[in-house]
Amino acid sequence: MNPMEEINEVVDIVPIFRGHAGDQFKCVPWKMVYRGREIIFTQLGMRHPTEKGKRMIHAFNMSDGVNDYRIELDAERLIWTLVYVMGGEYV
Repeated sequence: MNPMEEINEVVDIVPIFRGHAGDQFKCVPWKMVYRGREIIFTQLGMRHPTEKGKRMIHAFNMSDGVNDYRIELDAERLIWTLVYVMGGEYV
């Protein structure tokens, strides 16, 4: 059984901007609204830029302490997408 539930839906993200964070991770997702639920992220697992075609995508692996989430920011269109959720029983 695949522990990842594929979502691929546009979501609302509230980022946090850290002015004194040095060169890395100045802007990271803080919370997300998904299907009417507000999810507050407590951990950043990994962030990396990648490309989809000619567009730059910033991928973030986040956790709310129970579930893990993969969200992506399309840097050209400025759209956030929830790619998948991994339920807490597998984390």
